[in-house]
Amino acid sequence: MVVDPNALLLQLGAGGLLGFFAGYALKKLLKIVAVFIGLVVLLLAGMSYIGVIEVNWVRLSEMLGVAAESAPSALYSVMGAVVNAVPFAGSFVLGFVLGFKKG
Repeated sequence: MVVDPNALLLQLGAGGLLGFFAGYALKKLLKIVAVFIGLVVLLLAGMSYIGVIEVNWVRLSEMLGVAAESAPSALYSVMGAVVNAVPFAGSFVLGFVLGFKKG
């Protein structure tokens, strides 16, 4: 089996760059979502405190727990689709980790 070094370098470079950008963007998105959820909970707590609404905190925590548990499975399914091309996937995962740490 003959391996073209140019194609291999292209796969490694493209996978690494795309992985870095995906990891960076995901971390930024998760920060925005966390701030939004925090503001909503703060708003609900304030409105509950002054008597405008009554919040079922047990049900709310259950709903947030289910959403947090399903997020990793979605990420694994995306990563599973990338594994078809080994050099691309390896550099993508490495770039993803570096981008996630940097973001």
